Amino acid sequence: HRDLHRVDRRQRQMCIRDRSMTEYIFTSNEMMAVDQLAIKNGISSQSLMHNAGEAVLKNLPLDHNGIVLIICGPGNNGGDGYVVAGLLSNLGVTVEVVSLEFGKIPSKDNQFYKNKLDQLIFKKKPSDLSNYEYVVDALFGMGLSRNLSDEINDLINDINSADLDVYSIDVPTGINSDTGEVHGTAFKSKKTVTFFNKKLCHYLLPGRQYCGEIVVEDIGISKNVIKKIMPKIKKNEPSLWIDQFPFPISSDHKYSRGMLVINTGPKYQTGAARLAGRSALRVGAGAVTMVCDEETAEILEPQISVELLSVIKEKNDFQKLLKDKRVSSVLVGPGNGVNDETKARTLMALAFVDNCVIDADAITCFENNPTELFIDTYPHTILTPHEGEFKRLFGEDIASMNDKVLRCIEAAKLAGSIILLKGADTVIASPDGNVVINSSEAPYLATAGSGDVLAGIIASLVGENKMKAFDAACAGAYIHSKLGEMIGPGLIAEDLIDNIPLMIKKLHSYANDSK
Repeated sequence: HRDLHRVDRRQRQMCIRDRSMTEYIFTSNEMMAVDQLAIKNGISSQSLMHNAGEAVLKNLPLDHNGIVLIICGPGNNGGDGYVVAGLLSNLGVTVEVVSLEFGKIPSKDNQFYKNKLDQLIFKKKPSDLSNYEYVVDALFGMGLSRNLSDEINDLINDINSADLDVYSIDVPTGINSDTGEVHGTAFKSKKTVTFFNKKLCHYLLPGRQYCGEIVVEDIGISKNVIKKIMPKIKKNEPSLWIDQFPFPISSDHKYSRGMLVINTGPKYQTGAARLAGRSALRVGAGAVTMVCDEETAEILEPQISVELLSVIKEKNDFQKLLKDKRVSSVLVGPGNGVNDETKARTLMALAFVDNCVIDADAITCFENNPTELFIDTYPHTILTPHEGEFKRLFGEDIASMNDKVLRCIEAAKLAGSIILLKGADTVIASPDGNVVINSSEAPYLATAGSGDVLAGIIASLVGENKMKAFDAACAGAYIHSKLGEMIGPGLIAEDLIDNIPLMIKKLHSYANDSK
């Protein structure tokens, strides 16, 4: 029967095709390589700069009689700004340009377009900021990796304080395009106009919070260059994993849809495990077995309806349960307590079941000896720490890295397992270097029990005849964040569970549309 289900699912998945190209997220080095390939393929660098300026112009307000302030640096970002200045001037808009070169020789293309602006007003400092309608930030683009000077910090702070709308080209000045780090201060932009593709800082915090609306504009670079660049980082979206999503088929029964085992906590700490179990059932687990002792069972049994209970009376009872061939996955950690029993059951789960999700207390249990955990984790093990748990498990050296993507990759290599580092900019990394960013606009997910629901969703998706571990982690993060965005104000963890069926329906429609 398992083989038949496997064939049925494989046939179904082969009918699903990606209806849109994967959305990659570019590093600054990758984007520079894209520019060079475009030039090699026949587009001049000056044409690219002019196209960039025209793309920015499309995103600027033109129905006013005020003065536009454009701040330009010495690099290509500044050159884009000079193009914008010329285009605005040709339309009759009054423009003032602040040119800041910091004693550096401007790039060739920058100087070319600056020389075309002889008739414009150039200033070393902006005059009374109340004179300006808005600001175009063309000071620094990609590649900033150092703190800004006091002079630039003061200028940015003055403009931010003046409550002027700022339109940034590519990246708001002050933001590291690869890490999202703020180098001193940064423009708080109303809109950021970037080219060809989004960069890491458009997803990672805190940089994302400074970008405002992010618009990606075409400047004439063919998407075919992506195949040559082979970028490593992807945005989390259904096209990455929908072909594996375990929608039920007519021949399914509850155990073919997977049995998830969840280790519960002490008798007055079962809430986290119950949230995880109910969310798992909503997503599609055929059965959920809650593991507890006799004392906890008396408290837990009246609070559950369709979940199964497995009462542990002797130490080897848990091992016997894990040997049941119907078990597809195990979740250890939510509300389990930081103790030797949680540690022992975590190691036992890893020893007997391929698909394990290690969360919360099951992570913290190993903070004093993480190697004890890493010896038994595998490339298909999923660890789901928040920032505090991440630091406790992986230590200060890795946790202190400003680059969230890099520290997640390093952690995945060290643990030899999949790391889902939770947050509004969740990063999911595997030991082989696969990286996906799940960027969420759901601040109301920051509530008790939200992480337990996420763990239950992921644990229900992974398993034999279901999803591969990395894809399950990505799908779980996506479902969880989209639920948060959909529900919004007033959200509590139970709301996420109640709305899971609606999200599964949406994914089913997506899958059907992709065939």
